[in-house]
Amino acid sequence: NQSGAKHETRVIMTSYGAADAVGSDSYDSVTRPHGNTWWETLSTIFKGIVGSGILALPVAFKETGLALGTLCLLAFAVVSLYTHRIIILTIQALRKKNMGGEDGRIEYQDLSRFTFGWVGEAISAFSMITTQLGGCVSFLVFIAENMTDVAGVSPFHVMISMFPILTIMALIKDGSMFAGTSHLGNLALILAISTVFWYGFSYSPPSTDMSTYTQFRPHGLPIFFGIGVYTFSAHCEVVFIEQSMKKRSEFLSVLSAAFIGITALYLAFGALCYMFFGDSTSEIIFENLGTTSNFVLFVKVCICVALLVQYPIVLLPATTTIEDLLKAKGSLVWSNAIRILLVAFTVFLAIAIPSFEVVTSFVGAFSNGVVAFVLPPLCYLAHAPNLGSTERCFNYGLAVFGVVASVYSSIVVIACVFNPTASVC
Repeated sequence: NQSGAKHETRVIMTSYGAADAVGSDSYDSVTRPHGNTWWETLSTIFKGIVGSGILALPVAFKETGLALGTLCLLAFAVVSLYTHRIIILTIQALRKKNMGGEDGRIEYQDLSRFTFGWVGEAISAFSMITTQLGGCVSFLVFIAENMTDVAGVSPFHVMISMFPILTIMALIKDGSMFAGTSHLGNLALILAISTVFWYGFSYSPPSTDMSTYTQFRPHGLPIFFGIGVYTFSAHCEVVFIEQSMKKRSEFLSVLSAAFIGITALYLAFGALCYMFFGDSTSEIIFENLGTTSNFVLFVKVCICVALLVQYPIVLLPATTTIEDLLKAKGSLVWSNAIRILLVAFTVFLAIAIPSFEVVTSFVGAFSNGVVAFVLPPLCYLAHAPNLGSTERCFNYGLAVFGVVASVYSSIVVIACVFNPTASVC
């Protein structure tokens, strides 16, 4: 309550878990003088969710088949939208209990701490660190594979050549210096998707005979789970975006609209690319475009440069969290040593696991799985006690599914690294 007056607050949970406050002003219903509009928020959500993970969707469809892949993607979209929504609903309920900070601000790690204490905060921090480092590794693998075609050298030499550049960028502590790189990344991604569509429709148009495509391949479900979570998960980002909106009460409608558009884009790209190239679909889709076209090579260079300059932005949350945990921010030597070691660690993993499909799937299953499928329903259940029995059972089941699917998918991905010919791969 910004006026400072005290009001008795009674929280009523609707059948959808939306909290209504009786007798109190709400942070969510007030239109603030500053913040993003409906359309600006929509654009920000798109940028927060759609990233390099979309380029792994074609191979996810190859792993599961066209029909099963389509069903899985739609299921992921619905469940992911639900878990994003309940995170926001939980935060709104906490605000009405005056548990938020200034202006009702509650971060994802705060939510975990309010629910599970230091254990929840630790789990959230660990998942965030591994997610950010995994994203960096996936960037490096993607860059190395594509620059191999452009420069004609091995991925190992590409990695070693990038190490000094990555180190210099990681040592820059002012993240605002890389603020413009997100726009470069967006433009490069649009160019990449457009190029794949152009090449596919021009040189390898999809067949009208659906029998030419594998429709169901269940053994690929663990891989699809990891990639699906990786591409849809933006729970930490969405919390920040909601708090930056001018009228927060409209956020859920923006979120739903964004997910409809993103799902359509993902389905079109993943399914059409598989239909373009069939079972020859490569884990890095640009490998299906050949190396003879100068334009294709130009697009590869563009997206590699975009990912390269976004590397320090993705690495930054992990470095700052680790520096806080080790209390190294006050020491320039230790702070720089941590950053150099993290760069070396990501480069080492990219060399050791040179598979974009494996990296994105493992990061999605191992790191994003907890943030996307386990913590949201548990936090929601803890702070929405008047939910109906059906919704409570559904959320408990979702949390259990998240744990089982994350563990199983992670084990399968690791098994496939050491034995690619195993029956589960």
